[in-house]
Amino acid sequence: MLMLVRVYTLAYITYFGFYVSREPYSLVKSTLMATWEPFNGENGWLLLGILDTLSLTAYAIGIMVVGYLCEIYDSLHIVVVGSIGAGVTTILYGMANFWNIHNYWYFVVLRILNGFAEAFGWPPLIKMLDHHFCNEDKRDFILTAYATCKFLGIVVGSLISSFSLSFDTWGYAFIYCGCVVIAIGIVDAFFLPNLPPTVSNIEEATPILAGPGKPSKDLNTVEMPITQREVFWQALKMPGIIDYSVHLFFVKLSVYIFYYWIPTWFVSVTIGGKAITYVYACYYTALWGAGGIVGTLLIGWCVYLQTLYGVYSSLYSLAAGVIILVLYSYSTYQSSVIAVFLLIVFAVGVTQLAPYSLSSACMPSVINRIGRESAGGNTKLVGMATGIIDGVGSVGAISGPLFGAIILQYTTWGWGFVFLVVALAMFAAAVVLALQVNKEVYQVYRNINTLREL
Repeated sequence: MLMLVRVYTLAYITYFGFYVSREPYSLVKSTLMATWEPFNGENGWLLLGILDTLSLTAYAIGIMVVGYLCEIYDSLHIVVVGSIGAGVTTILYGMANFWNIHNYWYFVVLRILNGFAEAFGWPPLIKMLDHHFCNEDKRDFILTAYATCKFLGIVVGSLISSFSLSFDTWGYAFIYCGCVVIAIGIVDAFFLPNLPPTVSNIEEATPILAGPGKPSKDLNTVEMPITQREVFWQALKMPGIIDYSVHLFFVKLSVYIFYYWIPTWFVSVTIGGKAITYVYACYYTALWGAGGIVGTLLIGWCVYLQTLYGVYSSLYSLAAGVIILVLYSYSTYQSSVIAVFLLIVFAVGVTQLAPYSLSSACMPSVINRIGRESAGGNTKLVGMATGIIDGVGSVGAISGPLFGAIILQYTTWGWGFVFLVVALAMFAAAVVLALQVNKEVYQVYRNINTLREL
């Protein structure tokens, strides 16, 4: 039991650190556009949007690669390398403030390297947790609740950034957050176990011989490993993996427009006759992340009570689309009240980030388990399944920030159209799970009829 607590706690803190290091990139945009060349020119929106897209493209490519690598290499080493890499690139980005660097290519190279380093966290950690908690009856809730580390990272990263921006020096936000993830990576290197002893050598498992040339009668209990070439295709054949990959594409499209641009939107909003400052924009972003923590725990508990993954994901996505439209509409209301505004921001976090957590953290394990039970799937493909689902989702993440930047830079549609896109993406995320919802509702109907016959 102590081993499980240790693994879960360190894994939770590890990815929390990754998200802390991501937060300054979105929160300092308004400051960069106001004070720092080349972002304070007329193309500032586009230049920052391109940086986001390059980073997320590197992440999408990286997470596919890492999803494969963590099936054949030590997951712990991958995580440690990623933590240190993410921290170093974040610190170097912030040092541009003190070294007076205004060369755009400096920021381009660092964002690409940072995006690739960030990809080294999620697949190996999910694979590690799935192995350690493979016999727990609450595994779905445990894995979904684990995703709250992302939103806790948003909250803490926002608070660190707000503290730094209060000194009118944006570079400190990157340095402090980068140091956090490096320190966590060093702790992991010494204290985070990789896999429990019962499965640590499963990759090299071979049949035990009862005697010369005689296979043990337990031979059929040893699962023969698939070849490295088959890893991707075997994972791609798992039931439901395409549906949830496309679902996460639309969810990430919506979430990442918000994640990278909502602090800037906050600064442009006037609530109750008062403009929102940079520091308070960080606080309100933290509130959105806090809503994600609550929403993730709620949806995790729902699927633990009733395994209707598609139904709950669709309902949360539909609710998010509606509340996002309400948020923008209320922000344009002349007599808006700050307390009501913040309540709606919190509600957006609850509904928008919950399906994001379920699909990225819990579904790879669920799909892997369903594939094993229905078609003899391989139990060692959680990392690859995570890479596929999160990789496809990351294509949506790539599209979102750049799409928002283009709208704001080159059109007169403004924030209203950006919010419309964010809402429509959540509606689309609900629609693509229609087949899964139909299967789950039909299964519930059959179960009810079976109980009636009894």
